[in-house]
Amino acid sequence: MPASDAKTSPAVAGQLLGELLPIVAEISGVLDPEELLPAIARQLRRLVDYRILDIFLPEKDGTLVPAYVEGYDALLAGRLRIRPGEGIVGTAAQQREPIFVADVSRDPRYLSIVPGVRAELAIPLIHRDRLVGVLNVEGPDASAYHPEVRAALLVLASHLAVAIENATLYRETRRYAGLLAMLYEIGKETSSILDLDELLQRVAEVVKRVIDYEMFGILLLDEEKGELVLRKAVSYGASKEKKTRIKLGEGLTGTSAVTKQPILVGDVQRDRRYLPLIPETRSELVVPLVHKDRVVGVFDLESSVLDRFTYEHLEVLTPLASQVAVAIENARLYETLARQEARVGRELELAQWVQQNLFPDEPPQGEGWDASAHFLPATELGGDLYDFFELGEGVLGLAVGDVLGKGVPAALFGAFVSGSIRARAMERRAPGDLMTRANRTLRKRGAEGFYCTVAFAVFDFPGRRMVLANSGLPYPLLYRAAARRVEAIELPGLPLGTFDRATYDERTVSLAPGDVVVFYTDGLTEARRADGEDYGTVRLGAQVEAAGADGTAVEIGERLLCDVDAFLGEAPRADDLTLVVVKVR
Repeated sequence: MPASDAKTSPAVAGQLLGELLPIVAEISGVLDPEELLPAIARQLRRLVDYRILDIFLPEKDGTLVPAYVEGYDALLAGRLRIRPGEGIVGTAAQQREPIFVADVSRDPRYLSIVPGVRAELAIPLIHRDRLVGVLNVEGPDASAYHPEVRAALLVLASHLAVAIENATLYRETRRYAGLLAMLYEIGKETSSILDLDELLQRVAEVVKRVIDYEMFGILLLDEEKGELVLRKAVSYGASKEKKTRIKLGEGLTGTSAVTKQPILVGDVQRDRRYLPLIPETRSELVVPLVHKDRVVGVFDLESSVLDRFTYEHLEVLTPLASQVAVAIENARLYETLARQEARVGRELELAQWVQQNLFPDEPPQGEGWDASAHFLPATELGGDLYDFFELGEGVLGLAVGDVLGKGVPAALFGAFVSGSIRARAMERRAPGDLMTRANRTLRKRGAEGFYCTVAFAVFDFPGRRMVLANSGLPYPLLYRAAARRVEAIELPGLPLGTFDRATYDERTVSLAPGDVVVFYTDGLTEARRADGEDYGTVRLGAQVEAAGADGTAVEIGERLLCDVDAFLGEAPRADDLTLVVVKVR
């Protein structure tokens, strides 16, 4: 150690020790990755006067890319890729050991980015024996990296690794939650579109919300000819001679269709499978549309930029492709049915008869309560469901549900859900356990792309209570007779059929004479009149308050439906509407 370092070491060490704790505290409190890396850079400046700062993060193949840089051009950073073992940074990552070079001009591993650098310190960030990233600082003066500074940076590096890992987990959790919500909304948007051309146009718009593509195509499989047919193209190249049919196994799209696997190519010029149909294409992402292990078609995204698409794009498009495959199959089924209108008409009549007979003839009545139920499908067949279960003296089970979608597929799936719930209800299952088991059954049966929101309640009228479980149905409304006020019974839950291990909470609600519980599907509150206004929960709650004091369950239900009809005027109902009212006497 130089004499000058020896003289300043005790003071420097004390100062660094005093600064480390607040630095660690501040960094550990940042969970947003966009804020964390700049915060790390600001805090490091308190320890060492660097010229260049890089924080590298590993990609899935181990390549290190700069997630945050200071001291050189961000465009250069965007092209920088360091393989394990390459340069001082790659060597530190590969060996999982910090590397300090006092004079980079004498080290053949040094990768020069900007002039004026003399010293470099690369520290691998390790968390639970896994490489999280590499912290790299460079500067013109090796004396700025004296042993106390390096020791402090090594101590800080372990905390940085934890902070980056926590921020990554936080980002992934937020992204996953956002993805789930987005997929649910997209599923609702696409599942109701039965015209294939309209569906493909909507899908192109939906994908644009996920990835800001330059060129996008949807190719559907012609099984008889063994070819993919281009059915929807958006900005699909400048070439006048577009190839609208591609044989299975030919090119990236044909290969993806045969293997049923997505293909991500950062540079198409290096992939022998690529068909040079669009001159400006440099990178391509192909995602197969698979329904029940059968290829329906493919998404094809192309860009004039190298490495335009990422694994994150792939992770988003894969579940979306699964939903779209179901929607396409439904649309194709509808086209087939439309060509056979006469036979379909008879089948729809029969299906209506079957569905109506699946509902109870009339709501059950009891000594201390009465009930009413109303189901108004938007089309010939609806995806809503309701059922009552007499579970003992004064004990009533009730299920109200809404299948994602409408028409024949939704009605059939709703019948399956209703049967699954009835079987478990008659076993006297608690609401939460019943929902968990019903969800498990739906997942095992492979009801891909179909989800159902269900509220299941058990009324114990002698005990004056209701136990409720909910899987995403709009919150039931509870009219308290004593207070003459309405409140929502808030109990969230994942739709049935979404996740294998979903579980469902229960809520117990006390009941008193005169209290009214109203269950409904979103076809009621989202009923929209011509001026674009929705009926809404506020109006519904006001109507329940106005009718709840004196009316019977039947009168309350009829009053609510009359108010919805008056609100809509001439506007048609766009969604199925189910309303169930239970009043305690």
